[in-house]
Amino acid sequence: MKVYISYLDTLMEMDICRANVLIVENPQMYRAIVENLACSIKEDNEQWIFSDNEKELKKGQAIELVDSFLSIDFSNRKIQKSVTDNLYDLAMDEEHYGKTLELMSTIENYIYELEWNMEYDLEVSYQDFHNIIKAGVLGITSPESILEKFVAYIKLVSRLMKVKVIVLIGLQKYFNGEEWKMLELTACYEGVYLFCVEGQQYFEDENKILLDVDKCRVV
Repeated sequence: MKVYISYLDTLMEMDICRANVLIVENPQMYRAIVENLACSIKEDNEQWIFSDNEKELKKGQAIELVDSFLSIDFSNRKIQKSVTDNLYDLAMDEEHYGKTLELMSTIENYIYELEWNMEYDLEVSYQDFHNIIKAGVLGITSPESILEKFVAYIKLVSRLMKVKVIVLIGLQKYFNGEEWKMLELTACYEGVYLFCVEGQQYFEDENKILLDVDKCRVV
């Protein structure tokens, strides 16, 4: 995996087994880079290019940006749709399809049974089992601790939303070394790249690019 930053004319080879960090020590430059990155992901422009085996990734689909733990919402529309779609796929697979048809038939028959108490006829169809799942699933239970919440989030977006890169903005300071190593291992196991933008270095063993206060790249 590679990320080319047109804004800085910089190429980074990303490592799946450890965090990939862009450290920007100059505050004004840090702010500008964060804004530029967020805009590039939102508009899917070529200021930042993420590529896998020379194939450019669609940033709106393959990249998830997190700039606050408050933005990790397990009940947002995008995650909710991914969960219900996945449940529907399971309900329609070879193992569960027979039971799904049986349940649909039971619901349909029960509606007709209730119809006897009404003064008009109903047309009943439960062919769209997806709507039943959607009505019954209220959301995913969110873990309480920041570490558990983020571990669950990495697993969720990688497995259900097929995210390839999680971009973290200024979040490393909330973890100690052991906790951060757990996040790296989780991301590696799930096949997700962690790309961080920070104002300073927090951990030693990382794949990093450092831009000092004079805006110069330090090797």
